[in-house]
Formats: sequence, C-alpha cells, structure tokens
Amino acid sequence: MATETKAAGTAPGGRQQRRREQTRARLIDAAKNLMAERGVESVGISEITEAADLGAGTFYNYFQSRDEIVEAVAEASIESVGAALDRLTADMPDPAEVFAASLRHLVLRATTDPVWGWFIVRMGAAHPKLIEILGPRAARDLRRGLDAGRFSIPDTDIATSCTFGSLISALHLVLSTDRPEGTDELFARTMLAMVGVDAREAEEIAARPLPALHLEP
Repeated sequence: MATETKAAGTAPGGRQQRRREQTRARLIDAAKNLMAERGVESVGISEITEAADLGAGTFYNYFQSRDEIVEAVAEASIESVGAALDRLTADMPDPAEVFAASLRHLVLRATTDPVWGWFIVRMGAAHPKLIEILGPRAARDLRRGLDAGRFSIPDTDIATSCTFGSLISALHLVLSTDRPEGTDELFARTMLAMVGVDAREAEEIAARPLPALHLEP
C-alpha cells in the first residue's frame, strides 16, 4: 500500500515536470527558428510565444528576459555540438586533423540542419555567447597545433578571430548558394593552409575519413 501511495503521489509531479520541459523546449525551438530567419536582435518575446502557440505571460515562467532565451538557444544549439566535437576528437593524435575534423563537421552540420546553420550565421562571429562556447575550443585547438609544431601562427588570438570569421562566412556561403559536395573538405584545406600547413598535406588531412558526430539527446 505504501508503494502504491508513493507512486500515486509522484506521478503527477513527474507529468508536471515533463510538461514544463516540453513547454520550455517549445519556446527555445520557436526562438531558434525565428532568430535563424530574421536575426537574433530582430525577434521579440511576443513573437516567440506566438510562434510557440503559448500565452504571452508563459514566457516569464521560464525566462526572465529575451537575452536569457538567446543564451538558452545558444546552449542547446551550440554547446551540444561543441561537446560532441570534444568527444569525437579526444583521441586524435594529430592537432591538424582535430582542427580539420571540427571545421568539417560544423560545415556539414549547417548543410544537414539549415535552421541551425542560419542561427549561427545570424548570431555573428562577434556574439558573446558564440565566443564563450566555441572560442575557448578554437583557441585550444590552435595552441595545441602550435605547441606540437604543426601550425605556424604569429598570434593565437588573431588566428582564433580569423577562424570564427571564416567559419561564419563559409556557413553563409553553403546555406545561400548551391555548393557542391566536398565544400567541408575545401574549407578545412583552406583553414589548414591559413595556419601554416603545407598545401599538399592540408589536402590529405582534409580528405581523411570523417568519424560520425554523435550528439547526446
């Protein structure tokens, strides 16, 4: 009897928590779609709740401001990819391959999920949240390549900024034009050349088999 009472008492709470999570996810998904279409700064709270088919006041049960939901969208859209790239490249011994594989997957992610890609493009290379999530990872990979003697970089901060700007431009290119297959490899080759890898070697590294990227649910 005690077990039945406990189960009966916890079930409603579990359902309520699931409903809250689903509603929050609806708001985040609506915000991501709108921001991908029109830009991060061009979307208001009322537009988000309308797109999510929720009451205007519902927003404030989950987020205190528009900036807070932008951060939530960025966390959901970018951090998961960054973490997956960390796992994917953790055992790669060659820093040049790590750099190339990460860049290739980011380009491929944009082509397979254009909403995700446009959200990154609309955020822009200078958005603080994008820099906060991907910036340390890019700088880390560049430093590792430099320390291993694989890269020739006069300034890591400048190289990181160039990587960000080039990535955003490349994503915009693949999303807005009819690019052929293999653009991810071409982009990786170009970026490897930028950090000092010999052109022939850069071509070989960028063409290596690319392990699948697994995002955690």
